[in-house]
Amino acid sequence: MLAPVGTVMLLGLLGGKGAKLIKLPKVTGYLLIGVIIGPSLLGLLSNEAVQGINLINDIALGLIMFNIGAVFEIHHIRQVGTKIAWITGAQALVSFVLTTLGLYFIGGLDFFTSALIGTISMEVAPAAILMVIREYNAKGEFTDTLLSVVAASTVVCILAFEFVYSLGNIGRDLGVVGGMVRPFYEFFGSLLVGGTVGYLISRWEEHIDDQAELLMIIIASIMLVVGISHTMQLQPLLATLIMGAITNNLSPMHRLVYVEMKQVEQPLYIAFFVLAGASLHLDLLPTLGLAGLVYLVLRASGKVIGTWVIAKVKNLGGSIRNNLGFAMMVHAGVAIGLVDTLSRNSPELAKIVSPIVLVSVLIYETAGPPLIRLILLKVGDATADEAD
Repeated sequence: MLAPVGTVMLLGLLGGKGAKLIKLPKVTGYLLIGVIIGPSLLGLLSNEAVQGINLINDIALGLIMFNIGAVFEIHHIRQVGTKIAWITGAQALVSFVLTTLGLYFIGGLDFFTSALIGTISMEVAPAAILMVIREYNAKGEFTDTLLSVVAASTVVCILAFEFVYSLGNIGRDLGVVGGMVRPFYEFFGSLLVGGTVGYLISRWEEHIDDQAELLMIIIASIMLVVGISHTMQLQPLLATLIMGAITNNLSPMHRLVYVEMKQVEQPLYIAFFVLAGASLHLDLLPTLGLAGLVYLVLRASGKVIGTWVIAKVKNLGGSIRNNLGFAMMVHAGVAIGLVDTLSRNSPELAKIVSPIVLVSVLIYETAGPPLIRLILLKVGDATADEAD
């Protein structure tokens, strides 16, 4: 296991440097290296090797969601909470409606499957967006809005998926009570696990003046929350996001470890994106088909149209109205996790959903980071010479 992890990190680092030389975000280099060394091309990493080091993915995604959760600061929510709620709701709803109806009427899928894929279309990949923002040291109203909407969209996507999946399985795998209770269990269970651990470490942090110890507590707590979530059949992404929000609001010490955390996170993030690239199977491209094309086009259209309309109605400014929807094209972590959930619980349904979503992930995740870079430069939240 150690050799594949080391190989992934070193080659990913080289890929990031190569991408920077040609003015692309480093995350694009990490992803492309993963595709090259993965099963689709050179085969240096087999499917078994990728699955065997999933622990890296769990920890990296936990760290990403923990950091994303930090955008839910109480004073920030009081200032812009209504705006974020309107944007999140609009782009998620329009993406869901367009995708669901398109797959049902044009793609030829049944309504339940169409609606289930429609909930996945709400997702915006936080990992790639966070990495590009950090690489270019992006700061400003647009960046803050983007991060907040991404965090809120993650919550909405997971809960909507659980709700539709549970309702669709009433009378199959779940009874009426089970189908109605499952989404609430998902949310309140994640709130309990993430909130409890977040509260405990925020109180612990008050008695610590050693930043190294503080950093260890945070990483160990993320691993604990991820592990408990898997055991309780909760979504660890939601639980770690809640943990990050609670810790950031309750602990004044927490902000002191941001710089140190970036040093620890970087190797994990590199490995995460290389593994994500390795899991993107190029052989699925020919299976895109009509339903896949409908999903690819209408998901993107929902983000752009929903954001543009609500920004116009609420007079949110030209940079948000004209650019925010395009910055939300990236599609990965949560979407792949939900497909994996289907693979475990409903294999026959997963055979339909998986090619449609995963091919779209391949396209969005490859093209998305360079597009985000261009948008951040365009709105003035980053400059080309600010890259790390």
